[in-house]
Amino acid sequence: MKYKIVLSFDDGKKEDCLVWSILNKYKLRGIFYLPNNTDLDVSDIYELSKKHEIGGHTVSHPSDLKLLSDSRLKGEIEDNKRWLENITGQKVTKFCYPRGRHDERVRKAVKDAGYKEARTTIVLSTTYPVNKFVTDTTIHFSYPRQEYVGHDWFELANDYLEKVIKYGGRFEIWGHSREAIQHKVLDKFEKMCSIIASVVK
Repeated sequence: MKYKIVLSFDDGKKEDCLVWSILNKYKLRGIFYLPNNTDLDVSDIYELSKKHEIGGHTVSHPSDLKLLSDSRLKGEIEDNKRWLENITGQKVTKFCYPRGRHDERVRKAVKDAGYKEARTTIVLSTTYPVNKFVTDTTIHFSYPRQEYVGHDWFELANDYLEKVIKYGGRFEIWGHSREAIQHKVLDKFEKMCSIIASVVK
C-alpha cells in the first residue's frame, strides 16, 4: 500500500535545535515552518535547511490571518517567503497557517505568493488532501487535545501509523519544540522517531 510519513514543526523556537538533533540521529527529514520573528538565528536557519525543509509561517505569526487587511495579509505571507528564500538559497513551497486559521481569501493569498501547498492544524486525518492548501494532519504531539478523547497522543500515533502502513494514506505528526519540553514529552517524541525510522528504512 502507498503511504507517506511527514514530520513537521512550527514557530521556530530555540528548542528546535533539540528536535532537529533527534531527527538527524534517526536520519529523518522534517519540515520546519518559520516566521520572521523566530528565535532562530539566520545561521541556524541556513544550517537547518541543509538537511531539512523550510516552510513559510508569516512574518509576525498573527493569531488569525482571516482578520488581516488584504495588504497586510499579502505582506505577511510574501515577505516571509522572500526572507526565508534569501537565507536558504532554496525555494520555499510549503506554508502553515498560524493556529491553523484560514479561509478562501487566505488560501488564495498563499497560492498567489507561489506556495504549492499549505498545512492546517486539524488532527486525526490519514487521507491525502483533496485541496493541497487544506492539508490536515494526524497527530499533534505534546499535550492532550480534546479530539483525542482521553487517549495519549503517543498511543494514537502508533495506532494511526500502523493503519497507514497497512492500508495506505498520509501520516503527519507535528508540534512545537518548546511545548514538547514544557509537557515533558521529548523522550516520547524520540521514541516515535525511532519507530518511524524503522519503517522508512
